[in-house]
Formats: sequence, C-alpha cells, structure tokens
Amino acid sequence: MIKKYEGYMIAKTTIHHGGNEKTGSTPILRSIFMFVDGLGEVQIPYINGNAIRGKLRRMLIKDFFTNLDYNVEELNPKLYHVFFSGGALESTEATVGVIDLELRRKIRKMFPPLALMGGAIGNQMIQGKLKVGHAFPVCREYSDFLPEFLRSDPRVNKFVRSFTDEAFNTRRDDLRADREEDEQAVQMKVDFECFIPGTKFFHWFVTEYTNELEDATFGRMMELFRQSPYVGGMASVGSGEVFFEYSPNFPSSEKYFAFIDENKQGILELLQEVGSRL
Repeated sequence: MIKKYEGYMIAKTTIHHGGNEKTGSTPILRSIFMFVDGLGEVQIPYINGNAIRGKLRRMLIKDFFTNLDYNVEELNPKLYHVFFSGGALESTEATVGVIDLELRRKIRKMFPPLALMGGAIGNQMIQGKLKVGHAFPVCREYSDFLPEFLRSDPRVNKFVRSFTDEAFNTRRDDLRADREEDEQAVQMKVDFECFIPGTKFFHWFVTEYTNELEDATFGRMMELFRQSPYVGGMASVGSGEVFFEYSPNFPSSEKYFAFIDENKQGILELLQEVGSRL
C-alpha cells in the first residue's frame, strides 16, 4: 500500500536553507524557477526535500544504534557511511558481478532504518521505501499547487517575498585585550537571507509498500523529528525551528522498539558480517 502524509510546517524562528549562489558575501535562500499562470516565470525559495530527509536519516540511524547499545565509532568507516549517508555502490574481488539476494533480504529484515531510507552496501543496492517532498511556502505564486486544506490560508494572497528577509550573526572580538594597537580586530558579521517566523510550508511524506516494522520505524523517525523540530542551517544559533502537523496520524513506534529488543544479537552479528565484506 502507498500512504501519503500531507501537512504543513510553520517557522517559529528564522529559517535559512542556502543555495549555490551568493549576493556578495550574503548567502541567499535556495530557490527554483517556476512558471505560474498569470505571473509567468517566477523564482520560488524553498526547502529541499533531500535536506529534510538527510536530517531525519541521521537522527533515526543514531537512535537505532543507541537502542542497540552500540558505539557508532566502532563501525567500519564504509559501513558508517552506508548508514548515515546512504553509501556508494562499489565492487570488490569477491562481489564483482554477484548480487547476493539472501544478504539483501537479511539487511532489509534486520536493519529497518535501511529498509525505510535505502542505501548501497558494496554492490548491493537497497531501495528505500520513503519519499520526502520539497517544502514550498504557502504563497500566491504556489497557490495553484496547494491542496484544498491550505487554499483558505491568508498567506495564499501574499507574494513569496513577503516571507523573506535578511538576518545576521556576529562573532565578537574576544582577543581585543591581547591585540596590538594597530592590529585589526578579529570580528565577523555574517548576513544571510532567511524565511521569517510565521512562514508556512506545504510538505509531504510518502511510504511505499511498507510492512508493519517499516511503518513503526517511520513512526519513530517522526517522533525524533518532534523532539528536534529543526530544518535548514544555523540551528545551533536559534534558526530553523518549526511546528508541524500532518494527516493521517503517524504510525506507532511500538513494534520498532520490540523488534530491536528481540533481535539485538542477530542485528549485531549481521553488522559484523556486513562490515567484514566492505
């Protein structure tokens, strides 16, 4: 079964999600050009789904190893990369031209976060079952693409640039007492473009043909997101906090914890086996 969870996020603080371009020394918001009927080609700042997915993946994987009482620093570096970043397809002398279907089945069964998020282990490609949408601002430019439950929001009548501004951070000069009279101050001001507090984003998740354990793993991931509800950059200095709601309700995480408790030894043995192959 394919399940779609549609909802919204509201910025409680400034949100910065940087793009590849800069205006002088000021990082600007990531944006994309869209064609909008009645407006023509417009540029829409947004939050990329891959950034949201990457944050959730890292939280879920860290939680998985915490519940296993396993120190992630002991992982084979390549296996660490598989879990936290998705890995990269590669072949060894033992695996050239060989697809180990039994190993793939065991990985899906024993590593539910990988079954949900996907990854590449050696020459084994584990297809993930989770899709994560881009988060687009609720605004006039994007109004034709919004679901019915958001079309009555007052933000729909505002252009997207009503929800952006510039903010800045500073680093103070703690070395002033030790500086020579003619020495330049060690101080920095960083300007950056941001979404303002109160910006609302349309967002969604899709799970495809998940079993009960994978649903529970997704539920646990969203519990972790509620515990650390931040998107974009500069969260360490107050940016990125959001409030979010989705429908339908997320699955219970109960079977996720039960599976780890019942299969801890088997999971650890498979970790050692897979790590030895990389």
